[in-house]
Amino acid sequence: MKKLLTILFEVLFFVVAANAQRVSLVPTVEKTVAGNQYGALLMFQTKKLWSVGGFYQASLTRTGEGVQTSNPFYGISVNAPLVRAGKMNLYANGRFGVVNQNFLVIVPGLETEVRVSRWISVSALMSMRMSYPSAAARISIKL
Repeated sequence: MKKLLTILFEVLFFVVAANAQRVSLVPTVEKTVAGNQYGALLMFQTKKLWSVGGFYQASLTRTGEGVQTSNPFYGISVNAPLVRAGKMNLYANGRFGVVNQNFLVIVPGLETEVRVSRWISVSALMSMRMSYPSAAARISIKL
């Protein structure tokens, strides 16, 4: 079963990558009710501005031994375009993933993106996480 899921994921990944018009690496900072989380997202965007990608984010804690991560959240992120106006886009965002390897989480949100240059865009994301609003800032770097 695990091999079948891996093969299906790889096929989906390559189909999306083949149709992608823009592949981006997106560092993310999110403020939740439980504290700040830092992470990254690898996003594939189509001609019609639909996006899909995988993400990982976690809380960082400084200790005497260095920096440790806690509360890892990873999964799939999907953006559906709502409004396009020049260099500004509004998306409906959905993140589907696992927290602490125990809890399945669905996080709905709205994302506003502003293209700064041909290679870089910045965005703000408002979503509902743990029954409370959360805010995230992202910088999208076209690869």
